[in-house]
Amino acid sequence: MNKNLTSELISFVRFPLAICVVMIHCFISIKGWQYDHLAVQGFGSNVAMEFIISTRIFILFVVALFFLISGYLFFLHLEEWNSGGWLRKMKRRFWTLLIPYLLWNTLYLLYIIGPDIWECLVHGKPWDVVKAWVDDHGGWVGLYWNAKSLGIGQVDIWGHPAHTTVPILLPFYFIRDLIVVDLCTPLFHFLLRSRDGKVSTYAIVTMTILAFLYLTQTSFMIPGFTAEAFFFFGWGAFLSLNRFELSDVFYARRWPIAIITLILFIVMISSGYLYSRTGMLIYPFYTVFEVMTMINLLAWMVRRSYSNPFWAKIKNGSIKWQDATFLIFALHFFILKDIFRLLDRVGGALTGFYDVRKLSSNSSTIQMWRICFGYPIADRTHQSISRMREEADVMHSSRRCMARRQKR
Repeated sequence: MNKNLTSELISFVRFPLAICVVMIHCFISIKGWQYDHLAVQGFGSNVAMEFIISTRIFILFVVALFFLISGYLFFLHLEEWNSGGWLRKMKRRFWTLLIPYLLWNTLYLLYIIGPDIWECLVHGKPWDVVKAWVDDHGGWVGLYWNAKSLGIGQVDIWGHPAHTTVPILLPFYFIRDLIVVDLCTPLFHFLLRSRDGKVSTYAIVTMTILAFLYLTQTSFMIPGFTAEAFFFFGWGAFLSLNRFELSDVFYARRWPIAIITLILFIVMISSGYLYSRTGMLIYPFYTVFEVMTMINLLAWMVRRSYSNPFWAKIKNGSIKWQDATFLIFALHFFILKDIFRLLDRVGGALTGFYDVRKLSSNSSTIQMWRICFGYPIADRTHQSISRMREEADVMHSSRRCMARRQKR
């Protein structure tokens, strides 16, 4: 029963996580100054922006949970560890990770600079523009590994640079980091496997070190090597190698875990989200507890699906779409880039309701939220407010007229 529940949980979670990844990148245009504006004006000054930022913070657990599930699945049903079995797994990873990673980054590269390359080949324009662009992104090799740096200026607790590097196709940094930890699986197996049917001292010490590195946000300063990937992949490997069922391991303590998650979430919001020292310090602890909370929530949904037709439909629908998960993950950034470009051009026609002293009223993020999630509600509310203002103006004019007549 529990093994089947864990299997269904993993199948169930893939599609929702892919949708959450899309949502994160819908909110990618939020900048630091917008957080600063909220901090200066006071929270409540722009409810729409606060909703978007809070939603983005809430779903940032996605990558961590993907790493945990990847580590869990790598060692699942492992009866015997040997070089032959590991090489077979690596061969599968070659076709399911490395080849798609190279292919999709190449397609995105052509998507971006393809027109310039065409102009150079067909119309004889100089290659200086293409060469300069490639050099700015780390060269041809760097495009596939560390083309961009995010969060420049951030430092870890030790004072080391803590910015994140990504390949040219930004979401595929997860695949890059997953390739790195997959290559380290022999070490994970040696350190984390059970000995004499019990959790070993090696495993406890290893997980303690990995947890410390992640919770202190220690930067390895090597592209592709991140504390997040090693900790959560290692956590999943630890659970799998020591025969813990993912659906049960945290479930008995689901309420205390959920309460702690909510408290940390509230503290993060009230302290200025990720653009404050307090928020940055709390964030890794919040992510750990939110990952456990999401696993418990999904386990509860799967359990309910056995007796409740509504949850059964939700679960079966999600499992039905799980095969589309990677395609959604790979394609969404292509589509969103064009949507952002389009909305930036026509955004002026959609402004008004979220205009709080012109705070990012034309931003792609606001427009994405309005169109995809709340535009009908926002539009009706805007119309209602406009009617109320008109009625108030009419009443005010009437009172002024009555006051003038009384004076006469």
